[in-house]
Amino acid sequence: MDTRLNSFKSDRRFSVFSYGISHGPLLLRSGKTNEHLTRIDVLILDVRAMEIRSWFDGIEITRVGQDYLRLFRSNPIELMEAGLSVYALSGEGWQGFVLGGELHMREDDGDFAAPSALLLQRLVPEQPPSLASKTNTNEPPFPDDCEIEAAARVLFNEGSFHHWWPSFKNSYDEFVATDQIGKEEFDAIVERILFAATKARLRGTP
Repeated sequence: MDTRLNSFKSDRRFSVFSYGISHGPLLLRSGKTNEHLTRIDVLILDVRAMEIRSWFDGIEITRVGQDYLRLFRSNPIELMEAGLSVYALSGEGWQGFVLGGELHMREDDGDFAAPSALLLQRLVPEQPPSLASKTNTNEPPFPDDCEIEAAARVLFNEGSFHHWWPSFKNSYDEFVATDQIGKEEFDAIVERILFAATKARLRGTP
């Protein structure tokens, strides 16, 4: 069962199973063992910053105020935006944080390497937008690559006109060719904008 949480605590061994730049999903996983016959996935969406160990025995995740981020020298508080939350992470002998969106947990009988239902439900559109608008889906579909690129070009050109970018970035194509990481981050922003617009159109809410 998929559960949305404000906090999570377990004494099981977890590891950072995956992180993706596009939607910023951070997936923590505890696999099945002789002692534990289920798999636990913990997912935090839209992660902008984090300090965490690659694996740990026992973890506590608690939603806290943004002042907690001032404890960390990487200055993650600069990345705080509306709609994001701060999660304090702690284990035996360490503490960290995640700055991101919703926190979800699911316990099932999946194998360790099998895809997470949490990711499949949120990051893989099950039908095109034309069908989604006619059915009662839990989540609106994410834009496809063509939609993202088209919108990214418009936003980039507008930004160039208004001098938002450094003058040496003469075109979107030059930007793509010379800064792949920057391009992925830019496209991720555009994707979130398009997704928010689709969500508002389908649900009538931001």
